[in-house]
Amino acid sequence: MTLCTVVLVVFPVFAGQMPEIPGVEGLSQGQRLDVSVLNQAYPGILAGVEVEDGQVVLVTGSGKRFVYDDGRTKTAREALDDPDMEDMLAQTYEPGPLREDPPAGHHPGRRRVTAFFQEVYGHDAGEVSAACRPVRFLDRTVLFNAKNGAADALERVSARLAGLVARDPVLRQVLYPVVGTFCWRTIAGTKRLSMHSLAIAVDVNPGRNPYWRHHRRPSDMLARRRDFPKEVVEAFEAEGFIWGGKWVEYDVMHFEYRPELLIKFRETR
Repeated sequence: MTLCTVVLVVFPVFAGQMPEIPGVEGLSQGQRLDVSVLNQAYPGILAGVEVEDGQVVLVTGSGKRFVYDDGRTKTAREALDDPDMEDMLAQTYEPGPLREDPPAGHHPGRRRVTAFFQEVYGHDAGEVSAACRPVRFLDRTVLFNAKNGAADALERVSARLAGLVARDPVLRQVLYPVVGTFCWRTIAGTKRLSMHSLAIAVDVNPGRNPYWRHHRRPSDMLARRRDFPKEVVEAFEAEGFIWGGKWVEYDVMHFEYRPELLIKFRETR
């Protein structure tokens, strides 16, 4: 089935405001941090932590179980194709200006435990569609997932960007047209589900802002990334979105609602 429609974050919860998840007492400091970050970013999803056959397992309210660390040594490709929860949070997403090309294998946010996000936003196209609501974003009305505050966050981004465009109309060339919010599909060249399928991602002006598979002049990518207006990136990051321009496999048009990565950066600084 194919369904397509043509962040300071006010993060869901700040550090110290949520009770700890049951079972975290025996975890290492790093494990406990990751559980706290997920609990802040996705309140109400995690119900407990258990140790099973020596592995830490995160348990959701519905009873779904996610292995935190599967103990496998993985190649960069394996970490993309089959990450555990620790892999998903291992690479640091650093908000703010991009100063240099990312090192090989650095793509914070592309390692996704898809089943976890389906637990949050919807398990199939029908559930996601039912969870979406219209959001006025720049020149269009788009469908975005209302769960976990995602649609509210996109509305706040839109308000920030509207102010930027009013002050500097040239930014329209960077942002318009807006495409690719809700579209149930896999990522090109993979079997992994796109975050557009869950209606928590948006693309801006794909004709101007390249995707690594389609860009024929990779030698100029640092300049192209730096040329992307930092105030636009900051507007998204302030509301919990990450920018695909910071991945080594760059997706300059792409912004994705991933508050856990921004929260973890804040918690470790």
